[in-house]
Amino acid sequence: MSGGGIAAWAPGSLAQCLFVPRSIALVGASGDAARASARPLRFLRQHGYAGRVVPVNPARPEVFGVPTAARVTDIDGPIDHAFVMTPAARVEDALRDCAAHGVPVVTVYTDGFAEAGPEGAAMQARLASLARGLGVRLLGPNCIGLINPVERIALTVNAALKAELPGSGTTAVVSQSGSMLGTLMSRGHARGLRFSRLVSTGNEADLAVGELVEMLADDDATRTILLFLETLRDAPRLAAAARRAQAAGKVVVACKLGRSDAGAALAVSHTGALAGSDAAVDAFLRDAGIVRVDLLESLLEAGPLLARGPSPRRTGPMRVAVVTTTGGGAAMVVDRLGSMGVVPAVPTPAFCAAMAAQGVTVRETPIVDLTMAVTPARYTAVLQGLFDADFCDAVLAVVGTSAQFEPALAVEPIVAAAGRGADPARRGTKPLAVFLAPQADASLALLAAEGIAAFRTPEACADALALALSGSQQRFA
Repeated sequence: MSGGGIAAWAPGSLAQCLFVPRSIALVGASGDAARASARPLRFLRQHGYAGRVVPVNPARPEVFGVPTAARVTDIDGPIDHAFVMTPAARVEDALRDCAAHGVPVVTVYTDGFAEAGPEGAAMQARLASLARGLGVRLLGPNCIGLINPVERIALTVNAALKAELPGSGTTAVVSQSGSMLGTLMSRGHARGLRFSRLVSTGNEADLAVGELVEMLADDDATRTILLFLETLRDAPRLAAAARRAQAAGKVVVACKLGRSDAGAALAVSHTGALAGSDAAVDAFLRDAGIVRVDLLESLLEAGPLLARGPSPRRTGPMRVAVVTTTGGGAAMVVDRLGSMGVVPAVPTPAFCAAMAAQGVTVRETPIVDLTMAVTPARYTAVLQGLFDADFCDAVLAVVGTSAQFEPALAVEPIVAAAGRGADPARRGTKPLAVFLAPQADASLALLAAEGIAAFRTPEACADALALALSGSQQRFA
């Protein structure tokens, strides 16, 4: 799969105009740097957008040195994407101007629509009807925008873009919460995860999660799709899109709010939508093949592991071989795995003898503990031996304080045994999950860069590993 960005999206298509616009109009762009409506122009320039940007502001001849147009209809040349930041009462006029100029897609940042109550909901319904009648596709309203690290496009007001735009990767995010877009990007960046596309959907008056997942299923730059959901508005389309993504070899992982009454009420107040029964949501996601996780850490960290696909089914409990340099850290993961029907694998006498021949003492106990005898050579030998062993279905590597202070002891051997440069024949097809017990950001980033599933918490590690082994796409609470 290439990282060629728009290769799978035809020029002029909705997906191209949405995610990779060649020209952008910023309707209501402010010349006051303190206002949120000044951010998109600043972010686009700061992060290296190579296309044309036209601020639209009838009160100013220029905004931060960029000449303005009084209206979209005054712009010379085509516009792929308009980002509207005008007051709610003027959004419909802006939409009409965009349609008159032939703008195919409009993102509406403005709030005060369905999330504001019955009057706002009626205004949103009129806006959606107007967009349909005009033939303009609408993202939002109440939408914070989108980020495309592959082509260096930051079309958003999210303050997280004041920081550096992370390098591009292959993970896409679709979030119904705009603020969570920046949260996921910054948290992912801290652990070495890189993104292809990040988009918020706001109130979903037109474009919703399902249609966006369809686009990402066809995106050459995306391999994993993460969803942060407050509700489900287009469930049948989302299910079809998820299956389309899976057919393309991509995994879809969702964190869905609303498990409690309080969470469901908050989702309603945030977007003006109905959250629905959590049991029904569980059943829907399971049927659609969407992996559901409950923890934010799991959403970010499970992708690389789940993207390998579920392990082959076998009779009896799933077995995980555990190699560790911290007995307590391993016990936390194993304990949670046990509650989900995953058991630690006990090394066979033949395995112990093979390790002894390489100078590594391994006992017939549920955990291979190298705490007092760890060396890079021993850690690598055990990992490679476990990849070849027939007594386990997956491998869990737990690293203690050396992950923070001496990564050469255990983290670098993991990279050598299972990283992008490792011999695929030696590492086999078994899932490998790594839990780093200390706060070890550099090691976490190193593992992520090598495509190795690494986790900061035992709970997230156990949940993701159990999901990868079960293949049932069930939720673990």
